Amino acid sequence: MTGIRRALVLVGLTPAIMIGAAIPASATFADTAKVAASIGTVKVAAPAAVTVDDSCITTTVTAKRTVRTDPVTGVQTVTSDTSTTTTDVSASNVQGSTTSTAAGPNAYETTTTTVTKNTNLHVTVSWSASQSRGVNGYVVSAHLGVYNQVTPLLTTTATSVSRVEDADALSMNPSVLVTTTTTYGWTADSARTAVLSC
Repeated sequence: MTGIRRALVLVGLTPAIMIGAAIPASATFADTAKVAASIGTVKVAAPAAVTVDDSCITTTVTAKRTVRTDPVTGVQTVTSDTSTTTTDVSASNVQGSTTSTAAGPNAYETTTTTVTKNTNLHVTVSWSASQSRGVNGYVVSAHLGVYNQVTPLLTTTATSVSRVEDADALSMNPSVLVTTTTTYGWTADSARTAVLSC
């Protein structure tokens, strides 16, 4: 009885297997699907309306030293030692030192006067903030016209900075530019300002 059941099951399954193998699969490797993608163009805006306020300030230090020479022993004694400092706006770069000695003010005295002048360039740079995405700061640089090279001076998140340099730097015909920096590494330079002067 068991053998007959097995034979009937086999006879029943054989056509089902044959029919199933003859039906083609419904999936194919040629199926396609549309994906909508858009890549926007990123443009970094440079700082706008860059303005420079520059002026030269000359500091003058006048030092006076009076020495008395004893007419008998020749021993010298300092009777006065003073120094005064003044500052003035200057139209040019004034640098240098001069020394002069004169008799007096009293008998057996001589007074040596040393005048030292040094001019510094005071610069304030201001600009309008960049409205670009991801702005994380600005780099203020000097373009040195004599060498045609750009030298970064400082990095800031503000929109105005001030700096003092020795006015000897004016001999390099410097102008200023400001660069926008971003979190994703892209930058944009402003136009250069006019050459700085006293």
